[in-house]
Amino acid sequence: MSILEQDEIDSLMDSVNSTHEIPSDPEPTSRRREVQIDLSKLSPELRKLFHLQVPIIVHLAERNMPMREVLELGAGSIIEFSRSSDAELDLVVGNRHIGKGQAVKVGENFGLRITEIGPLEARIRAMGS
Repeated sequence: MSILEQDEIDSLMDSVNSTHEIPSDPEPTSRRREVQIDLSKLSPELRKLFHLQVPIIVHLAERNMPMREVLELGAGSIIEFSRSSDAELDLVVGNRHIGKGQAVKVGENFGLRITEIGPLEARIRAMGS
């Protein structure tokens, strides 16, 4: 498979957004674990996009700090955030919020159990940014 340049991806997304129907979600998000998409029903342009790798970001929290404090950080430093440790985390694709979830432990790794997810169309459009 060849690597697509950003302008090719943008062109494909524009094409998909303006001329192709994007499948709708079959049921409410709170009950669904996985969406099965029949790729054979999609246009070749849209099928190409399903093979792209996109960064998935789980946004824990953010805070502003004075530069002096940032420069004083070292190994073992702790930065406190105003967000509760059991608050839902934001799921982000292409700098667009697409859902929320709860932190879970998967073996020795960190994971996210999705509790809320946006519509399929919004998720596809988020990948085009």
